[in-house]
Order: sequence, then structure tokens, then C-alpha cells
Amino acid sequence: MADDLYRQKRRVTLVGAVGNVVLTIGKIGLGVLGHSQALVADGIHSLSDLVSDVVVLYAAHVGRLEADHNHPYGHKRFETVATVGIGLLLIIVAAGFIYDATQRVLNPATLFLPSWFVLPVAVASVLIKELMYHYTIRVGRKVRSKLIEANAWHHRSDALSSFIVIVGVAGVLAGYAWFDAVAGIIVAMMVGSMGCRFVWDSLQELVDTGLDGEQVAELAEAIDTVEGVLAHKNLRTRRMGDLVLVDVHIVVDGEITVREGNSIGEQVRLRLLHILDDAEVLIYLDAGVERKQMR
Repeated sequence: MADDLYRQKRRVTLVGAVGNVVLTIGKIGLGVLGHSQALVADGIHSLSDLVSDVVVLYAAHVGRLEADHNHPYGHKRFETVATVGIGLLLIIVAAGFIYDATQRVLNPATLFLPSWFVLPVAVASVLIKELMYHYTIRVGRKVRSKLIEANAWHHRSDALSSFIVIVGVAGVLAGYAWFDAVAGIIVAMMVGSMGCRFVWDSLQELVDTGLDGEQVAELAEAIDTVEGVLAHKNLRTRRMGDLVLVDVHIVVDGEITVREGNSIGEQVRLRLLHILDDAEVLIYLDAGVERKQMR
């Protein structure tokens, strides 16, 4: 199962990397020939996508490794750390766009007059990147990898920046030399917002933030409805990559046998796995004689 998930992550990332190599060379080269600062910047954005692809490949490889002495819970949080890196990269790229666009607005003399053939290049980039986004986000959701989803949004941010090239060049050709700069600032803010979200969500995982209240309540109800469970306490959850870790103490009749108690614990475990799909559940048995609700 783990190897299959890794192969899917590796395949989608390699496809993205090949696309980013082609787009980086094409946009920077044609941007220089077409005197388009926007297209050159867009090519650098594609280069940042390529860097993120390399990070994703490494993190996905490390994340699939089995638990060892130094990492008894496995290596899935390497993906989480890499997601923080991609989020920071998005923020840096967004800040670069905002700074560059602001400087061009304040210094109109620095604005370039791009050639017409920049437009079809930008249109092709939008189409290619949008296809890469949909392919990558579908795989990311399928394998439940925030890292792959983050990389998908990096593709989307590149598509948005290419769209800015289209708007900007069209605006310049229509006589509004500042048009692309203002539009660039707006989209850069959107890209930066995506990066902030990825960083925030990943940091929440790294500090062992549990599932939200509604999910925990659902788990608690499922535990209490298992026959033989008198009560439960110390229900704790946390995320590790695409995995949810759960541990809980269940109270059972102290007069039953160890085998019967273990059977009840296994039913609780299976019930929680049915709700969470991909999880590790640790059950502790406590002896009790009366029904109490302890959490």
C-alpha cells in the first residue's frame, strides 16, 4: 500500500517536473526575445515550481520509509516539513511579484513594451499549468497528501501568474502600461495567501494539533456505542502526514476475561478505522463496575 502511494506521488511529481522544465526554458527564453519582463518573471516562477518538485520527490521518498529507532512513528512528517517549505516558497514568490510590480508602477520608465508573440506563450502556459493543477490535486486528494496538494496549488499559482502576463500584455497593447503591474499585485496576494495557509496548516500538524471538535465528537460517539464499553476517557488525536493517530482508554466490566476485553477493544479500533480510513488506533483497557462518562 505504501509503495503504491509512493509510486503515485512520484509519477505525478515527475510529470510536473518535466512540464516545469519546458515552461521555464520557453518562458524565460521567449520573454527575453519578446522584451517581456512579466514573462521572464513568470519563467522564474516556473523555475520555483521545478525546485518544489525536487523537494516533493525527496520528501515523498523519505516519508515512505518504515519506522526506525530514531523515528518510531515513521517518517511521514518529513512531508509536512516539506509542505512548510513549499508554502514559504509561495510566499517568497508572491513577495517578489509585489515588489517588482510596485517598483514598475512607481517608475514608469522601467516598464517594458512586450512583443505580441508573448500572448500565445502565456496562453499555452495557462492551459498547461491548469491541466497540471487538476491532475496533481486529484492525485493529492486520492493519496491524502497535503504535500502533493500544496504542489498542485503551486501549479495553479503559476497558471495565475501566466494569466497576469496575458492581462498585462493586452493592457500594454491597449495603451495602459501599468495594467499588468496592478493585476500582478492582486494575483501575488492570492498566491501569498495560499502559501500562508499551507504553512499554517502544516505547523498545526507539527505541534500535534488534534482533530476538530466535530470529528472528535463523532469518534467519541462511535466508541460509546460499542457493546461492552462502559465509558471512555483520554481520547487523543493528532495528524502525521496523511495518517491520523488516535489513542483512547475504554472502561469495560472488570469481571470479564482478558480475551473478552481485548475483543471489545478490537471492535472499538475497527469502528474508528471505519470512520477515519487511514489511521493508527491504540486502545487501553481500564476495569470498571458502573457506567460513567469520563473524558
